Amino acid sequence: MAQEPSFFHAIKIDTDACTGCTSCMSACPTEAIRIRNGKAVIYENRCVDCGECYNDCPVGAIKVAQDDFHLLDNYEYKVALVPAVFIGQFDDTYKTKEIYACLKMLGFTHIYEVEHSVEFLTQLYKNYMAEHPEIKTFISPYCPAVIRLIQVRFPSLVDNIIKLKSPLDAAAQIIFRKLRDIGAPEDKIGIFYVTPCAAKIASAKSPVSMQNTRINGVINMDFLYNKVKLMLKQHKCKDAEPINHSLTDKSVLWPLTGGESANFNDSVYAIDGLYNALDFLENLEDEKIDAPGLIEMRICDQSCVGGILTVQNRFVAKRRLEDRAKLLARIRRGDDHAKVDYSDQESQDLAKLMQIPDIKPRSLFKLDDNLVTALEMAEKIKDTEAKLPSINCCACGAPSCSALAEDIIRGEACLENCIFAHKDIDELYEKMEDIWGKVVKL
Repeated sequence: MAQEPSFFHAIKIDTDACTGCTSCMSACPTEAIRIRNGKAVIYENRCVDCGECYNDCPVGAIKVAQDDFHLLDNYEYKVALVPAVFIGQFDDTYKTKEIYACLKMLGFTHIYEVEHSVEFLTQLYKNYMAEHPEIKTFISPYCPAVIRLIQVRFPSLVDNIIKLKSPLDAAAQIIFRKLRDIGAPEDKIGIFYVTPCAAKIASAKSPVSMQNTRINGVINMDFLYNKVKLMLKQHKCKDAEPINHSLTDKSVLWPLTGGESANFNDSVYAIDGLYNALDFLENLEDEKIDAPGLIEMRICDQSCVGGILTVQNRFVAKRRLEDRAKLLARIRRGDDHAKVDYSDQESQDLAKLMQIPDIKPRSLFKLDDNLVTALEMAEKIKDTEAKLPSINCCACGAPSCSALAEDIIRGEACLENCIFAHKDIDELYEKMEDIWGKVVKL
């Protein structure tokens, strides 16, 4: 591609399986996919790892990369950093302690749920909002696909993002410090996040902060679920030791739609689903809506229980998390056990680690660093688009006529890619073979 990739991407295309059907290209919200030589190709600077292509591919050609499970062997202290959503994948007949026991039998020495960090991070969010009275609308940094979507498609809104890391980053720092404080050598601690989606893999590998992360590896949730579920069916984890939950009911509900907003008393907006997010962001950018306060926004329908790497029906998983929250509420009876147990100085140090110095826009509309050149290119794109039929048929291998026009001016395609630009049928077939591969002449 003409542009150097700016992000790590977990979404990959299996070219052997790909049929070039255009389903993924049509589904992509940032027009990041093209068809070349009969196969889908990702423009990496446009991709936000939202997973829409994964959901829409009819032949399973879209894959989500994960780290080798044997990476655990490189560490003495092997931490499974587990989101509450993972526990929600299992039937009510299985207790959390049994799931934990299975994880330990698989090789993990410690299990730490991500949501242990949310009450600490909630306070940081509130502090940040109080310290920035000049900002009226704050966008939560929780969903990495939302952050990348804003960077790429709505760059004017990057300053509205709360410049703090997510609960995932906070949890990794907290468990790392806990193990270090009991004498674990830093280089012997391996923290492996169990992810429900591709975007969180990408954020762990290439964080928006551009700073190092404590995550040493990422494991896909469906992969680990299948391993644990088999062990549970074989009754290998019935002798599990009791675990001391330090989560609260609010913490467990955080990954659900409205779970984050429930921790804030001021104006809040809870939005889930890709197209709902796109519509809200477009209206916010165009100043068609006024949304003071906090915007909780997640790309997946029903938030993280709807992640592309989850196994259980999202509504069933949601109900299980709600039941678990009720159970924890009864156990805790108002006791507060989820706060980070550190001195004031240690908490201040941790708070500093959660800060992001800046979030850079990476606009897909940016044509060139030189303003004059960019304006000239924009005019050429407009002129080129005027020559196209504006029917968005996708036969050119681009998702729209406007996308093809931009590709042409960027030097990534030519006008003859459009089937309506040909008068000579042999010339048309030749060009179509460049896009779709070998075709049969009628």
